[in-house]
Amino acid sequence: MQPGHDKASCAGSGSVQATLPVDHQDYTVNSKPAPVNPDATNPESDTDAAPPLSSEELKARLRAVFDHQIPNYGDYNLVCGSNSFEGAGAAARGWAPPRRRSFVIGYRWHPAEIIVAPFDEKSLAAAGVPVAINMTNLSHALRLPAVKSSLGGYEVAASTGKAFRFGVENSMRLASPPGGPAQRAGRGTRSIEQADDAADFHEFMADFIRRGLPL
Repeated sequence: MQPGHDKASCAGSGSVQATLPVDHQDYTVNSKPAPVNPDATNPESDTDAAPPLSSEELKARLRAVFDHQIPNYGDYNLVCGSNSFEGAGAAARGWAPPRRRSFVIGYRWHPAEIIVAPFDEKSLAAAGVPVAINMTNLSHALRLPAVKSSLGGYEVAASTGKAFRFGVENSMRLASPPGGPAQRAGRGTRSIEQADDAADFHEFMADFIRRGLPL
């Protein structure tokens, strides 16, 4: 069982800093990934003739992005999330949709902590500095309601003022890789299938939000 997933374990290990240095083979909760080659964090794009990357291949690429930036990466379970859920709410109000942002989200139960690592959907490379939020620097954690077709999401903020909004769905569609329209059309749709991991993450977030409520 992966260290970050044992709900009955005691909170004893140290926590990473709130902001980490710049910027497994699958997302299986019960197995610890082997170290990856750092060179894999920014692999070359699919060739024009190649089929789209499979869900497991996409997970491996994003696991590499996370592992290369987080020293104790083996402590965390991973899911893929984005702020795309906000689009439905913006449309309902007649607002322009927010700029899409995507994240590799690492989380562990004990000590309770979430790490949000931005990545670029097209290149599958890191796109920002990962931020760790735990009970020592948590400003607030909220469940955001569903709007129309949106399933809703979460807002998590650190006491430093850094805040993220994201949703985690069973199937996360990613933007096409770089290239012209004809090249993108030939590569098909890229998506990450993560139903089991998403269910575990939602359970974790319910507990994380409860812990963060004022006494």
